[in-house]
Amino acid sequence: MIYQIKQSPLAGEIYVVPSKSIMHRALIAASLCDGHSIIKNPLFAVDTLQTMDGLKNLGVLFETRLDEVIVLGDSVRHTGIPINARESGSTLRFLIPVSLLTQEKEHFVLSPSLVKRPMSPYEDAFKAKGIYYEQKDNNIYCQGPLKAGDYVIPGDVSSQFISGLLFVLPILDGNSKIVIKGNYESKSYVDLTINILKAFQIQVIEKHNVLFIQGNQKYLPTNIEVESDYSQAAFFLVAAALGHDITIKGLNKSSLQGDKSILDFLNQSGCKVNFEQDVTVEKTEIKATTFDISNTPDLGPILFALAALSNAEITIKGIKRLRYKESDRIKAMCENLTLIGSKFLLKDNEITFYPSQLKGGVKVSSFNDHRIVMSMAIIATLIEGGLIIDGIEAVNKSYPTFFEDLRFLGAKIYEIK
Repeated sequence: MIYQIKQSPLAGEIYVVPSKSIMHRALIAASLCDGHSIIKNPLFAVDTLQTMDGLKNLGVLFETRLDEVIVLGDSVRHTGIPINARESGSTLRFLIPVSLLTQEKEHFVLSPSLVKRPMSPYEDAFKAKGIYYEQKDNNIYCQGPLKAGDYVIPGDVSSQFISGLLFVLPILDGNSKIVIKGNYESKSYVDLTINILKAFQIQVIEKHNVLFIQGNQKYLPTNIEVESDYSQAAFFLVAAALGHDITIKGLNKSSLQGDKSILDFLNQSGCKVNFEQDVTVEKTEIKATTFDISNTPDLGPILFALAALSNAEITIKGIKRLRYKESDRIKAMCENLTLIGSKFLLKDNEITFYPSQLKGGVKVSSFNDHRIVMSMAIIATLIEGGLIIDGIEAVNKSYPTFFEDLRFLGAKIYEIK
């Protein structure tokens, strides 16, 4: 689908969707319990539905209601049905270790874009343990049992490999540890996993980039509520920083979500962020600064947008992992921003934006990436001529109601047939 989004003032209060990261983790932890757990305020987006479907194909049973999901745990088993991860890296990387519990040959199907994303940490770790793992084109085959012991995982590829192992190692017969090698990036996502595990009475101890996991632990059923998603709130927070009058409601001030650092980035750039019950951002002149997004790569596209629309020189470091997301996000954002006149200098692991005269009225691509769509949509509301965005349905991956929320705030959005 193609939308034309015109330059238009946004104003109002908004609750953003529940956290995709927490929903994935809660689904998996609840599936490993002996008993029923309830997930309240669930997120039903393409990615989280893929994780639910994958767990169903591993024998897990769910009762789905409008405002909660009941997970009937302790039923992971081999069904012989392939698990289609589609474009969800979380689904794939989290469920591979879970599938090894069946001790049967399991089959994962990947979309073309997911095939391009790195999987070597599992391949190397499993090979060292004698665990069968093979990738053929867009198919991955693996067979357990997963074994307790020591695992060495690089810290600069994706934290999802660490989280995937953390779900399963605690219930194995024997103690384990995960040694994070090299730069430990996106640590906040691992912290989030550990926090979810704790809610299900699973303990993990961390010391100096080593995670110690005692074996023979048991997941205990619980009720858990999914808090609002900071990575999605970031789009509206940046919109507010650039002049829209938006209040974001329902964010957890004590959240462990790494993307909560969007508040720090905005403060760093000279914005005044007010966080009491709700969050508002007072528009000020954005000042020159440098962001490091090594630990929060999902904020990359919207921070590119902030930098491009600012009348200041802004450098964003730690961007290399943006190349291995749903799209090559560096390429995607740079191509789209070039079309509207943005001036920047791209190096290997950083990009510097310079003050530019931006003008819209052009057609940009989603690159089939939800965060590219949402970033360009925010830009469209702020620049003369707005934008035409091709492939807006990509938002269904994480935020199916994004354009409904944008319209609610006053955006002028028209479908082009």
